[in-house]
Amino acid sequence: MLARGRRWGMVIGIVLLAGTSQAYLARNYVVISPGPAESLATMVRVEGGVRDAKGDFLLTAVTSRPASLASCVAAAVSPVVDLVPRSQEIPRGMDTNKYLKIMEGMMRESEVVAGAVALRKLGYEVHVETVVRIEEVLKDSPAQGLLEEGDVILAVDGQPVGTAEEVVKRIGARHPGTPVDLTILRGGRTLDFTVPTVPHPEDRTQAAVGVLVSPSVTEDLPVEITINPHEIKGSSAGLMFTLEILDQLDPRDLTAGQTIAGTGTISLDGTVGPVGGVKQKVAAAERAGARYFLVPAENARAAREAATRLEVIPVRDIDEALHALDKIARRGNGTVGE
Repeated sequence: MLARGRRWGMVIGIVLLAGTSQAYLARNYVVISPGPAESLATMVRVEGGVRDAKGDFLLTAVTSRPASLASCVAAAVSPVVDLVPRSQEIPRGMDTNKYLKIMEGMMRESEVVAGAVALRKLGYEVHVETVVRIEEVLKDSPAQGLLEEGDVILAVDGQPVGTAEEVVKRIGARHPGTPVDLTILRGGRTLDFTVPTVPHPEDRTQAAVGVLVSPSVTEDLPVEITINPHEIKGSSAGLMFTLEILDQLDPRDLTAGQTIAGTGTISLDGTVGPVGGVKQKVAAAERAGARYFLVPAENARAAREAATRLEVIPVRDIDEALHALDKIARRGNGTVGE
């Protein structure tokens, strides 16, 4: 009887320990895994456009969920599943809903910029204006006491900025620890600050100033473009949105009958910027049967390390992406190369 009581005590102890561990993991860690690879033809509608491509452009994404004991095991055995601190995805102490709202704003900006870039390539005159506002100065940020919530960022290192993505990219391009000069608008006054930088939590080779920015976009486009990204948020679909819009307006089939996936931000000047979760996106693309994967040049190494079946094509701007598509069309099922 005593032995049976000890066994039950041990079982209860194990269950309580597992429950405590589960709660701790869910609060402090997230698991990043391959997400959907969806046809952009189902997301993008362009006034006067035709969706008759024989191939397909795919948007790729990652799935982020609170960690569990089971997902920790998956992260230990799968090369495309990562266990990361929650603070690497959502800044420590920040409300999740507020963070998701900011990401929705970044997605909205990427949709508008993609439309502007595509229409400019086709000779249209477009007008896009973005106000980049600081939503939160994070705890322990080097910008504490300098920048404030509600500040509008006008310039980085004396160069005017057009989008929130551009702000992030320009700050991130310097070596962590190198100060950045920011020009901001506060209460009708223009102010200049030199702000120290720290390593970015998602990529410690890039710099950050510990603030969250959110864009407010106004646009005047001569062609109506509607994009429904479903549940996907953030700015990493900009390149693929641009290509899908061009494909629907161009009499040629830019896919050349192939299934082409990809990722990358897009700036108003057509520059393609780096993104996170590349190995998970490659895995999603391969599962969907993609033969080619367009990726920002900065992410090419990570993409190639993850790829097992598809060809990775690094691009630096929209022109390089279109050139790569021309090569795919000329070579059929052959290898494009760089």
